[in-house]
Amino acid sequence: MIGEDPFDVERIWHKMFYNTLLPGRRGTIIRGISCIDIALWDIVGKAVQKPIYKLLGGYRDKVPAYASGGYYREGKTPLDLADEMAGYVEKGFKAVKMKIGRLSLKEEVERVRRVREAIGEDISLMLDANNAYPDAKTAIKAGRQFEAYDIQWFEEPVMPDNIQASAEITAALETPIATGEIEGTRWGFRDLIERKAADILQPDVTVVGGITEWIKVAHMAGGWDIPIAPHYFWDIHVHLVAATSNSLTVEYFLRESDIVNFDDLLIEPLQPVQGFLEVPQKPGLGIDLNEEAVQRFEIK
Repeated sequence: MIGEDPFDVERIWHKMFYNTLLPGRRGTIIRGISCIDIALWDIVGKAVQKPIYKLLGGYRDKVPAYASGGYYREGKTPLDLADEMAGYVEKGFKAVKMKIGRLSLKEEVERVRRVREAIGEDISLMLDANNAYPDAKTAIKAGRQFEAYDIQWFEEPVMPDNIQASAEITAALETPIATGEIEGTRWGFRDLIERKAADILQPDVTVVGGITEWIKVAHMAGGWDIPIAPHYFWDIHVHLVAATSNSLTVEYFLRESDIVNFDDLLIEPLQPVQGFLEVPQKPGLGIDLNEEAVQRFEIK
């Protein structure tokens, strides 16, 4: 990277990726490429005094956000879960997501029922299994039970490597299947698309290969009329969703939740208003780090 022109993001990405042939092309290495690529785009935006989403197309100025939560905790009852999700709705969110898959099917159906009753019929409800089900048959059985509660999407029911199982689940259920949060590169998502293994794709800019690769995935999906709903990091994804017409929403974790939150490092983190995030208008990503917070988390 030393001596490179940061405006040459496409050539630099190609150079970085094709030098990974020997040490390995996925996992830590592609995430490292992602970080560098995101930084390059931030430099470009600041150099030309434009926010990233304007450089990429500028489709909209604010994007829908859903409240992500509903984690399992010791002693947490279905009623506690329902209260949590209803609390997100009270804060203005029109869509919420909860975890499923750790308990018996009967217990999980009860959890989903309680949440649906608590949030009402007009709020979108997504279910995230985090790869909990061992095979397609088990996931399909569970998914059919959940369908009675009008589920917006059923996320990662099986292990991400089991593309065949994901395709079987996608074909069997009316509820849309979402996956892709730990998938890397356009080629990984091409396989998901070709094998019809998902209805909604969830590329994570910090995993897929950075902004350069995320945009390729989104446009490729658009050619198949497949929507995008990226995973986590709304501070970056707000720009990418705002720049692409086939993107649905961004995932958002409230700071008072017990989930590790990147916003703890920012001077002015994004704040949703009635379930929407305004796209930052400052140059680049519009992110300013709190240096004192960064030092607290620094590994020396």
